[in-house]
Amino acid sequence: MRILCAGCDSHIGEAKQAARKLYEIWNGSNIEDTGLLFGLKGIEPTLKTLKKYIQNEEKLCPGCYLGGGPSRICGIAKCVKSKGFWTCAECEEFTPDSDSPCPHINPAPIPIADKGSMMQLICRRYNQDNIKNLELCHKMGYNNFIDHAREKITEGWRTWQVISKEKVFTEAMKK
Repeated sequence: MRILCAGCDSHIGEAKQAARKLYEIWNGSNIEDTGLLFGLKGIEPTLKTLKKYIQNEEKLCPGCYLGGGPSRICGIAKCVKSKGFWTCAECEEFTPDSDSPCPHINPAPIPIADKGSMMQLICRRYNQDNIKNLELCHKMGYNNFIDHAREKITEGWRTWQVISKEKVFTEAMKK
């Protein structure tokens, strides 16, 4: 799979930096006192949430290939590594034009443990952007694709810009 880790907030931490700055400004200006003047009724819970978030010492995600995210149980990460690939784009069974780019759908007790089911979940979550990335990677080659991705990220692209508003993983884990 290729989700462009370098553009993901779990990998680069921009959200925590933004939350830290917002908390610093609001706390420093005593927004709890003046919030009502700006239509911010009940701002106290938001400040507490921001403070809790910025104090959380979780490390940044190194990416799936290096053991980040759910890679310990992810069927895609296990498959790619077992074949010695960096991405699904290198696999001869990858078919980007199909409803299921990975033909191996074997429902597992945990959806992310099955590579076909995980592929479908990721396609929904990232609005098919991951498939576009895999197609580019397949056409350009891995190193050229990485150069292209770095340029795109330098220009401001971030993963959160393509994430669906659906509760994809929440729904899948309820099944």
